[in-house]
Amino acid sequence: MDTSTLSSILFEAHKPAKLEKIPEDPMSIIFTFKWLEYLSERVGYSNIANTLEFYYNLGWLSDKAVLGLLKYLKGIKPGAEIDEPSGNLTIADHLVSLLFIERLNGKKISSEVLDRIEWEIRRIRKGVEQYYGV
Repeated sequence: MDTSTLSSILFEAHKPAKLEKIPEDPMSIIFTFKWLEYLSERVGYSNIANTLEFYYNLGWLSDKAVLGLLKYLKGIKPGAEIDEPSGNLTIADHLVSLLFIERLNGKKISSEVLDRIEWEIRRIRKGVEQYYGV
């Protein structure tokens, strides 16, 4: 990936493309189940629908995409979680969801881009800590 593409992902005002529907190819189905598994681990099975509604309200998901995700969710048996996760996601969790959405939209996310995002997040955190003394 060239630096201009990387730059547009990291620095320019670039609204993510809304996921209009869940693709039906095998790799997309695998990513869909992995994303639902990720959300289940973070917010608990019973809170996934609320999280998807939040992403819908942000404009990241269409009605059709939410319905598709809920269809897949029905096929997943909730784990026997003794301590159900709180239902709260961190900023990093939302960024991971955004990466799943981008991937389901057909965009390849290289390890170089992921490393660059992680580096930028660390750099910003360090700057905030120094500036605010946090």
